[in-house]
Amino acid sequence: MGTEMNLTRRSFVGLTATAAAMAMAGGLLGACTKQDAESKAKDVVETDFVIVGGGIGGLGAAIRAAETGKSCVVLEKEAALGGDSALSAGTIHAPGTKLQAEQGYGGDGVDEYIAYMRLPDARYENPGEPLCRALYAGAVAMVDDLHERGLGFLPIEDWDTRAHNVDGAGGALVTFLKGVAADAGADIRTKTKVDKLVVENDRVVGVMDAAGTLYRGQAVILATGGFTNNPAMVQRYVPEYADVRVISSAGAEGEGLVMAQDAGADSILLDAGEHTYFVSTEGMTDMSVPPSSAPGIVVNILGDRFHAEDSHYDTAGKLGMKQPEHRGYYIFDEGVRAEYDLFEAYFEEGIVIEGPSLEDLAKTIGATNLPTTVARYNDMMARGVDEDFGRESFLAPLEGPTYYALSIEPCIYYSYGGLNIDADAHVLDANGAPIPGLFACGEVCASSEMREGLLYTSGLSQGYVFGRIAVDIAAQEASL
Repeated sequence: MGTEMNLTRRSFVGLTATAAAMAMAGGLLGACTKQDAESKAKDVVETDFVIVGGGIGGLGAAIRAAETGKSCVVLEKEAALGGDSALSAGTIHAPGTKLQAEQGYGGDGVDEYIAYMRLPDARYENPGEPLCRALYAGAVAMVDDLHERGLGFLPIEDWDTRAHNVDGAGGALVTFLKGVAADAGADIRTKTKVDKLVVENDRVVGVMDAAGTLYRGQAVILATGGFTNNPAMVQRYVPEYADVRVISSAGAEGEGLVMAQDAGADSILLDAGEHTYFVSTEGMTDMSVPPSSAPGIVVNILGDRFHAEDSHYDTAGKLGMKQPEHRGYYIFDEGVRAEYDLFEAYFEEGIVIEGPSLEDLAKTIGATNLPTTVARYNDMMARGVDEDFGRESFLAPLEGPTYYALSIEPCIYYSYGGLNIDADAHVLDANGAPIPGLFACGEVCASSEMREGLLYTSGLSQGYVFGRIAVDIAAQEASL
């Protein structure tokens, strides 16, 4: 296990490696001086905070700024707000919320959650976990505050008592935050693509958009998301994922990372991988839940099991990447369908493959080894132990009479690597010093959890929490 100093650091001179990747993808971004920007600007907008990106991080920062009497402008390049946040399941992991207490799940806290989430074989660590402590404490405040404002949450599930699922998923969350930000007076602009950071005397003082408008502020907050949808950057940093299906938003192209690097920012964990989970091969339907939430088995296209079905969905997705053709099937039977109501939506969608017998199903999907695999699995279930992969939950045989298959494949959704920030959301340079005027939150930053040796769970809160922290710290430093 490494230390914080062992994290991969890259100091960029001239054309950065990431900028080269961006250039290959179709455009070179960068930084420019204030003098250059003002001489070329067609218009100038003055504000306290320039927030680049309209996902949950940007909206969280905007709400905090506007509600504390600061002016701000949110610049979103896409026609709609939300990015990956809008596509997410809307799950916010937080230990010790009022919602937990109200539903009988008390006694939890940040220390317990950190201990629970620690990876025994983590590649990185950061003693004291300063970012995760800020993240988890902020996530508690986030859930409590949004619930009090009227955001609906589904009942907490016994199997993951720290998961707070927004009613209506990520789309409902983004719609709610957009309304709160607008009501507070935030200036939100879509179809506004930022091309460059503007730097004066080593301080970031604004941004320039593609139309030539200069936005100047006391601080710039990058909330631009990751680089999963930039094939050149994926190929450069995590080539093992280059052929894996992408299911993140179209705007996850990495330009915020590139702009910050051109301004001297440090980036870390760029080779740490991508967040994966299973989706249906016929569409975008999330298939991460059934394998870990009901009896049934996951097999590759040959019909062989390859992991414990109750393992974390990211682990399952990465193992799925190693299987023939990067795909497989979730196999269940009539008994499982009758007992667990989560499958009916798949039947209504028309993506379930049916077989009157196991042999018929195996022939239909071409999984020759499936009957032998199920026989072996049922034999182990009769003894109450998964001797092959160590599955511990939902241990039950598959006995028909009808058998079903869902065709699944892994996808990539979230970039673990990104900008190096501190617990105050400052973007740091290669020497670990804050770049004046530049802050960041969300997926444009390296995962707080991964860099501190914990399991990744907190994409939404990493954006929202550090976006709000960025506003508070920037306002304090600028005496706003």
